[in-house]
Amino acid sequence: MSNNETQQQLLPMVIAKNHDQIAAGDLLTVTTTTTANVETKNRYVQVIAGNNRDNWSNRVVYLLSIIGFVVDLGNVWRFPTTCYRNGGGAFLIPYFVFLFLVGLPCMYMELAIGQYHRLGYITIWEKVCPPLKGIGYAMLIINFYILSYYNTIIAWSVHYFFASFRAAVPWAYCQNSWNTINCYSLHDKQDVNVTHNGSCSAADEYFERRLLKSHLSPDINHLGSLQWELVGCSFIVFFLIYLSIFKGVKTAGKAIWFTALAPYVILAILLLRSLTLDGIFEGLKYYVEPSFQRLREYPVWQAAAVQIFFSLGPGFGVLLSYASFSDINDNVSSTALIASLVNCCTSFLYGTVVFAGLGYLSHRLHNDVSQLTGSNTGLVFVIYPEILASIRGAPFFSVLFFVMVFTLGLDSVFAGAESVYTAISDEFPILARHPRLSRAMVVLIPFLASLPTLTHGGKFVINFMDYFGTSPSIMFVVLCELIATVWFYGFDKFSEDVELMTGHKPSIYWRITCRYVAPSILLVLYVFSFVQFDSKEFTSFGDQKTVIRVSYAGWIMSTISTLPIPLYAIWWFIYRRKKSPTTETTTGAAGAVVEKIPMKITDEQEPFI
Repeated sequence: MSNNETQQQLLPMVIAKNHDQIAAGDLLTVTTTTTANVETKNRYVQVIAGNNRDNWSNRVVYLLSIIGFVVDLGNVWRFPTTCYRNGGGAFLIPYFVFLFLVGLPCMYMELAIGQYHRLGYITIWEKVCPPLKGIGYAMLIINFYILSYYNTIIAWSVHYFFASFRAAVPWAYCQNSWNTINCYSLHDKQDVNVTHNGSCSAADEYFERRLLKSHLSPDINHLGSLQWELVGCSFIVFFLIYLSIFKGVKTAGKAIWFTALAPYVILAILLLRSLTLDGIFEGLKYYVEPSFQRLREYPVWQAAAVQIFFSLGPGFGVLLSYASFSDINDNVSSTALIASLVNCCTSFLYGTVVFAGLGYLSHRLHNDVSQLTGSNTGLVFVIYPEILASIRGAPFFSVLFFVMVFTLGLDSVFAGAESVYTAISDEFPILARHPRLSRAMVVLIPFLASLPTLTHGGKFVINFMDYFGTSPSIMFVVLCELIATVWFYGFDKFSEDVELMTGHKPSIYWRITCRYVAPSILLVLYVFSFVQFDSKEFTSFGDQKTVIRVSYAGWIMSTISTLPIPLYAIWWFIYRRKKSPTTETTTGAAGAVVEKIPMKITDEQEPFI
């Protein structure tokens, strides 16, 4: 290259004091001139035109949005039971080990590349690693899976919320049309001793026979008809999601003040009330009493890795999308650290509330706490409502509890919905011309797809989607993310990007964990998810033939979400390898190369790189 040669260069952004950004797809015409002996950081850019990209109003809103996404229903139901079943207090040792070895590095990586490249989770991979752009399409499919069933669980909380507005909550007694002769109620007698195997609590029968009407659907082959009451509750959820995102991060940022903070206010109230109940220490002992001999078992460590991985939410694209609206100079490491530690502390506090209540319930029933820890959904919609029904002021505390459940779920799903819109509008700019209509379609399509979960046999569909919709495909997606970023894009280049944003390169901790430790652990988890699969998980779905068909269908669904990664890579190498996936160039005067690339305008045209 000659010393005075005008050439094309790829520039993701430039720095400005007002930190304005432009929407992905808005184009700047840039002409750059370099000399052979000039360093990269001293290259100058002439910015001709551009538009603004939405951004968070301030850092607090951004941080609350991240916290609102990572703190969800899994903190209420998955963490307490996983902790109890895997060594109690001793489980916290592998839990925090994998927090720092897997969870934090994956979260840090997504926040950093999202903040630097400022694009949705599909288009961004053209900047990072074009052959692996299929990662973004895999994320899109996984988000569609989640939005198709997760909102139904939130709809259940809407039903319980409205049902709580009466003098006595309807799951407190057995004298209702849906109850059977085997029903028992803690509210009828001061002390209850349940010994009959067929006994069923009033709260259990309310959930199964009144809300779900699952007794009308014997297996997954007979889903039954739609429950229009639940359809209405689900419509409320999807409508509120649309109201939260219809103007983008501006409305989402306003909604997050309530959806992210309200659960903590209610958590404090429920925690104080739980600690005044009788028998709570028996429940807390089961929860935190360490069983260090369990640490010798591999499943305990695997459970800890899976729990911390899913609780922080890498691989769904939300962290990438949310970071793309942040301040370009935001401290990525502190954001990841604060959000992850808040998530862990919240999980522990929710576990304290739940197991204090379980101790009280076991005291009333004269049963062991271990007999009360059922399924995840059962913990939220059966066990805890039963606890609330047996204490003074049950309607008030029930309203609070289900508002908490509702808000925990809502800020996670509208984060997913907004990330879907961000991704598809960045990739297909025509959709950005009609943002409200496009966002409406992002909400409407999952609502229609969720209708099977609103039938009498909807719980079978939800369990099926919950098992195969995310795991193990999400582990494969994040593994590919790490490989694309730290190996193909290059950790040295990644470090330079972080330095240009924050003023310093990633520490040796981020270098080792992102490059070696996290990918290795994810690979082991992904492989063992196949090795340890047990179709007995689905015996309640029907006979043996049905269980086999369900297993095959589940693995097909899981594979579909990961197929875009290899398929797009093959297509890229065949058709697009010799083309530039990120720029559109024309030849200007004097042979200068003029390129159109997504950038941001500034008051002072100081080059970013």
